Amino acid sequence: MTAPGQNHPDTRTLRGWLAVNYSIPARIVAVAGALASAWGLAVAVGDTEGERPLSWLMFLGPAVAGAFPTLELAWRGDRDLSMATVKPRWFAFPFFGALGAVIAMGATEIVMRATGALAAAQAQDKWHFWFAVDGPPAPSILFGLLGYAAGLLLAIVIFVVVLWPLQIILRPRQAIAENMMDTSQEHFRRNRLALALMPLMVIGAVVIAIALTSGNGPLALVAILIEAALVVVAMVLQRVDKQHRTEAGVAAGVELDSDR
Repeated sequence: MTAPGQNHPDTRTLRGWLAVNYSIPARIVAVAGALASAWGLAVAVGDTEGERPLSWLMFLGPAVAGAFPTLELAWRGDRDLSMATVKPRWFAFPFFGALGAVIAMGATEIVMRATGALAAAQAQDKWHFWFAVDGPPAPSILFGLLGYAAGLLLAIVIFVVVLWPLQIILRPRQAIAENMMDTSQEHFRRNRLALALMPLMVIGAVVIAIALTSGNGPLALVAILIEAALVVVAMVLQRVDKQHRTEAGVAAGVELDSDR
């Protein structure tokens, strides 16, 4: 928190935005994640068959570091949890987590190459699970990119499964206002219910994508029908704040079964 009389950081700049949003605990987790990824790489050098769970720290370290800033919003009640505010966290903080992991793993990889440990492991098995002889020349960078993707997906899952339902339960009026919906008591219950359907719609979209990519036609059809029903019900229930949306320059939204 900023003490009275002090200037608040300018969140329009990257430095100011990080000062406000990148907390000390999140930075500690980022450092721990980078060190864990280096440990995972050191273990992975001797893991020719890919059977040691600790090797997965190469991805889990940066993933946790990238997703923690989203998770911590669950106990920081002063924070705006609207999509527009949370979404930058999904892309920015996994990048910092991955960057720290790449630096830590890169240093570890240099040591492993200099000591001959990596060459010995590859001589033992040229089809090394993590470091095949014909693999990428800088595997630590590839592992860091995979960690970034994992952190991004984990942050989105945390938002959908944890933060969104938590806000609807504990701070429903804030959730309604942040999504530019009518905050009047008259429409409180129906807007709260409409918001509660949104996490289900996101999960449904993921199920549809998985079903289509895996070629599971029946599952895709059922998921699409359920998704369409959820969308229609949400549009019937919701009552948007048209004036707020117009002032913000966003679409007015769709309301079915509305006489307004």
